[in-house]
Amino acid sequence: MSSLWRRQGRILAPADLDGVRLLQCPTAWQLPDGLLRIAAACRNAANVSVLQVMDCDPAQGMKIVRPPRIEPVARQAIAEAGLAGIGPCDAFWDGEVLLLATSSVTLRGRLYDAGIEVMTSRDGGTTFTPPRPLLGPAENGGYPVSMPCLRRLAGGDWRMWFTAFTEWRPEVRPNPDARYCIRSARSADGIVWTVDPAPAIARGPGEAGLARPTVLEGPDGLEMWFSARGPYAPEDPSLRLYRLCHARSGDGTQWQRADDRHGFCNPPAPGDWDGQMQCYPTVLRLADGRQVMLYCGNGYGAAGFGWASREAQA
Repeated sequence: MSSLWRRQGRILAPADLDGVRLLQCPTAWQLPDGLLRIAAACRNAANVSVLQVMDCDPAQGMKIVRPPRIEPVARQAIAEAGLAGIGPCDAFWDGEVLLLATSSVTLRGRLYDAGIEVMTSRDGGTTFTPPRPLLGPAENGGYPVSMPCLRRLAGGDWRMWFTAFTEWRPEVRPNPDARYCIRSARSADGIVWTVDPAPAIARGPGEAGLARPTVLEGPDGLEMWFSARGPYAPEDPSLRLYRLCHARSGDGTQWQRADDRHGFCNPPAPGDWDGQMQCYPTVLRLADGRQVMLYCGNGYGAAGFGWASREAQA
């Protein structure tokens, strides 16, 4: 089975919002009326990421039908804890309860810590509970954990895949360069998590960071999409540009990379909003069976985010 997608266009750009310079990690869930509710991390000029929520209509090409609004509970959590931001990472329905997995950032000089939380909602994401911690640096050797994807698999067990930092290189300028892979964790109740000892997906040759896994379960097993970049190298800035990658698994623990089977049937041109970079993907299956992907474009979200639809298999 191939991972072939058709680019459908940009949904939102930072210029569409006051004081926002980056739009990152769009995270979506479908409402009973068919609309798609999308949360995104909106980073302002002070470099603080504030969670905003909007509604789009898949029947109208993801037209925005309710403009983005700041999520007050997340904003309050940022203020009370002195965070550099809380961003959405994954959303799914557990019965009538919506779970919104988030990651928060705390600055530590030139470095930072990051942890994974969950917010819940009983009204489809109109209101949320305050973030509740799920996983922190202590479970990852003291290094940041972020951008989780949570799933309750067919057998009932909970699984999590997340971005796991493994190393900082603070000598790199102007910003320290991090190394990170994708790790996995499991839970019987969705509250207490045990991190698997080996990486779910380790970095390949020339890769410095693997970020934002998103997983879809199907009849042939599990599929994962994520973004990968190379190191920060002044002599070749193109190495640090993210690209989208693909992997498959039968059990959620052992993954096989299948990057060569992923792509767009209408690839972006160099001047397009996503012509240099596609990153931070999320994939979901709509009620009508269609699969859609939201992803960020050039500049790690400086060009905003858009969407693509999966092509039918031959």
